[in-house]
Amino acid sequence: MGIIHSNHTQQVAVVSLGRETILRNMSTLNVSKNWILGGREVTFEGAIPLANGALSEIIDGCLRDVTPLIRQATHTRELIDIKGRDPHKTLLPGLAAARTDELFRVGGVVGVGTKGDDFDWEPFEVVCYSPFHRFEGTHHIIHTTEIERAGSLPAWLPTHVIGMAAPIKPRFFRYGLEHFKSLLSFASLGYAPQVTTTLAIDCVADTLAFKVTHESKKRAESNPFALIPGYRAVSNIINAATGVDLHADLSAQLARMY
Repeated sequence: MGIIHSNHTQQVAVVSLGRETILRNMSTLNVSKNWILGGREVTFEGAIPLANGALSEIIDGCLRDVTPLIRQATHTRELIDIKGRDPHKTLLPGLAAARTDELFRVGGVVGVGTKGDDFDWEPFEVVCYSPFHRFEGTHHIIHTTEIERAGSLPAWLPTHVIGMAAPIKPRFFRYGLEHFKSLLSFASLGYAPQVTTTLAIDCVADTLAFKVTHESKKRAESNPFALIPGYRAVSNIINAATGVDLHADLSAQLARMY
């Protein structure tokens, strides 16, 4: 049951080719009672227009900075108490469905040979899945990462540089994180890792859609951008690319509600 609902529109000035363009970010916040676990669930979602170059910046930031951060070590493929989004959770149409939990999906066209003054362009797609790996004790769950490539992207090109590598033109990007917390389960009368916070972004054409959900028992812990480094890093990347600060936007709306 929703108990509090808020809409917020933010204007952002972007200078492009000597002209100032006004972008509009529309976000909504809903706070509802969590009857099973107690406390409240925050749902924060909206859409942001993307100017030229913003998609490449977001892809580059997420693949180069966020993914290593959530792995906690660059040499491991394991994710501790984090996984990619549920395959059924999509925000924008036009992207292929995931076969299992998906950390990211990026695609576009890559130049494979010259054609006069331009390249021959062929499609590519890279997907990172995060299937379940194992439980670690009572309180932790481990997922691993699996990369799959399709199309004409060179095999030698590292995945983390796709956003800014040339000649590559990204067309879409999907990134998702689900964060676990060890909670008391009424069914088993014991503790078990359960998803309490999710962040998803879909970028298609010139639009970025986002959705964040977060369960908390304390009012001071209502903003996941302030609590989880990976979520805060995504917010910083979107802010740098678009001028829209999701962390600050959610903080302001929560402050008005409480």
